[in-house]
Amino acid sequence: MSGIVRHRRLWRRLATRALPVLAVLALTATLAVALQVREVHVVGIHRFPAREVETVLRSALGTPTVAARASELRSRVRALAWVADATVRVSLDGVVTCAVVERVPVAVAVDQGVPRLLDREGHLLAPAAPGTNLLELDGFGAYPEERASVLAAATQLERCWNDSLRRIDRLASHDVVLGFASTPFPVLADPDNPQALVGARRVLDSWLASRLPTPLRVDARVPGRVAVLPAPPPEETD
Repeated sequence: MSGIVRHRRLWRRLATRALPVLAVLALTATLAVALQVREVHVVGIHRFPAREVETVLRSALGTPTVAARASELRSRVRALAWVADATVRVSLDGVVTCAVVERVPVAVAVDQGVPRLLDREGHLLAPAAPGTNLLELDGFGAYPEERASVLAAATQLERCWNDSLRRIDRLASHDVVLGFASTPFPVLADPDNPQALVGARRVLDSWLASRLPTPLRVDARVPGRVAVLPAPPPEETD
């Protein structure tokens, strides 16, 4: 009988000592579940689909908050073509918050018939929606450095011709065709020498002041020379 009592007392002591350990383990398990990433918030997106950023961030769902690395998530968000910068914060209550700075599209690149948005540095961002009212660059798909250079020169080209650009087509290296909003014919130019357009504009103004017909084309690619292709005379009718 005394042996049975001793065993019962031993089990009681063991149970009493084990209870705090079990309580700690239960609390740890509860906290582990509670402190997992469970939600993502994205702010700062106005032009592009937020779901692309959300997809990146959702890879952290279910990860313990202490193991979710904000720097890694930020790097993956910044790898998206249209993201200029991003900040990512992981809170202990399991919420990932991402603030995005978008790249600003200023032109549309048309490569093999596919229009894509471009930022000022020439980065391809995303497909362009039909009817996008931006400067269009065509034929630069295999020459991204030239595309970036032409885009950087666009403002100066507009200033020298005194008109807004609507289209730039690549003919060859240093040879482009410029389409201006209020000029009803193409202007050939060297984008590395926009100042040549100033002289070409003077020649055109003199041409039009002489009541000559509107030209078919103005060529300002050769420094110091401007070639005006006149429209053919109207056909005589019997």
